[in-house]
Amino acid sequence: MRIFFAFLVFVCLNMTAQKSEFKVYDNGLIYSENSVSKLKFIVDSLNLKFKVCEFNKTFRSYEQAKANFVELQKSDALKAKKDLENGISYTDFKAKYRKAVFDENHIILKSDYTDYENQEQVEFSSLSLGERDGENITRNKKEIDSYHNNFKGKWVFEYKEKTTYSKESLRAFYFVDEFKTKPLSEKYARLIQYSDCLVDTTAQVFYDNAKDSGVRYIDTVPTKAVNFEIYIEKVLKRPNFSSENYSILFGFDDMELEGKSKKKTKEQLAQKESIEREYEDFNVKMRKWQAERLTRIDSLRNKDKNFDVMLRDALAEAQTTKVSDDTFEEYVERYIGKEEALELKRNRHVMGGCSMDNSPRIHAQNIAVLSAETIKWEIFLRSHLNIMNDRFDRASDGSYAQGARQTYIKEIEVLDINVLDLILGISLRVDNPSKNHYYSSINRVGRALSESSNSELVETSLLDMIKDNDLDDYNRVLMYYLFDNYNYNLKDENVKKQNESKLRLAVASMPDYISSRITFKN
Repeated sequence: MRIFFAFLVFVCLNMTAQKSEFKVYDNGLIYSENSVSKLKFIVDSLNLKFKVCEFNKTFRSYEQAKANFVELQKSDALKAKKDLENGISYTDFKAKYRKAVFDENHIILKSDYTDYENQEQVEFSSLSLGERDGENITRNKKEIDSYHNNFKGKWVFEYKEKTTYSKESLRAFYFVDEFKTKPLSEKYARLIQYSDCLVDTTAQVFYDNAKDSGVRYIDTVPTKAVNFEIYIEKVLKRPNFSSENYSILFGFDDMELEGKSKKKTKEQLAQKESIEREYEDFNVKMRKWQAERLTRIDSLRNKDKNFDVMLRDALAEAQTTKVSDDTFEEYVERYIGKEEALELKRNRHVMGGCSMDNSPRIHAQNIAVLSAETIKWEIFLRSHLNIMNDRFDRASDGSYAQGARQTYIKEIEVLDINVLDLILGISLRVDNPSKNHYYSSINRVGRALSESSNSELVETSLLDMIKDNDLDDYNRVLMYYLFDNYNYNLKDENVKKQNESKLRLAVASMPDYISSRITFKN
């Protein structure tokens, strides 16, 4: 277990040394000119298809309501719970429990989900506006069904008994009005339809039965793919650095064991220095070996008649077991075909081992490249959007690591896509999306738009949406979030100040119960 932990630490530390995430081609993009040309051809036909397609779907906004939030702790919580169960009015409650926290006029959304115990739940959540975070309360769906969708003048609350770790508490929403939805106007509906036209809703990057992989999913059973890699490394005499030394080197500063500190001796320090020199020498040899690897493998293949037999045999097994890795897939792509390599990658879902482990993003970019080169647009765009939105599973994800993950908006701008319409289409939220509709991460696409080549159009479009009384309140707030993230990521401080003034004016046009909650730094 300690060796495996040291390996994880090595992977995470090694990520910090990388200058850029992906290879950049002569065109300044992470996709070659050949791939871009193939993608442009597909985009031309999709844009033409969108122009002539009939629009016949009405999209509805999320159901949303206005409510006041209340929070009580300690001895009053149980008494207040009984008052809520008896239907006390908000005015009487406020007068009776003056020490409670009252935060009024929230936008409330509700969503259904099934928890880990397979129980149907309903979550009520308020939007985070200003300096205060949003609140959420979860109740069993059967209980909420008893409201018969009539919430105005009623309470939804969550009572927690005192425990060793927390105080007795009561949290509640008092609904000022009913949940309502409204149809989106055609101009916004067409943005959603355009995104569905480009981001094929019938496609998905990974197959349903794709196998989890990554540094935390090391397969202990030898496979023909692994044996093929070992065969190559043995013949090409790959440099070696022992797992024991990995453990010593990267576990050296973690000297706490069962709560007791271990003092480092002179012998241990000398051992570490020796291993560090060995590791530096290993890195020099490894870089040389990697630089020559593929050329030497080409030569090996020409000399060894069993090379192709072993590779195809390993591929057949991997296609069945769904167990492979980047290196084996690289060999499949080089010596068998891109289609076969892409299939292996789509059967393997990579999970990051730590914040600095960018293997899920590398895997997604490899899929995007192979999809472009095999003219599979539907897989390419979803995979690229996953990179842009940083939509990957990780065991942990510290904010310190997120800044290095770029958005690569120019890679899709060169394809003659209406990128702003696409991003707005995946950023608007609706209650009846197409199945498998792609939704953006607002903070990530805000950052992407800050790198757009058409900043004036971005700013005008977002500000107009914030000011549009015809758009539902939730989506107007989302556009506020989007503009705020966009502006935060701009480099020019003068432009940022000018944009904040524009944003203030746009926010002032929003309903008072929203605008009054939004605060600006200055």
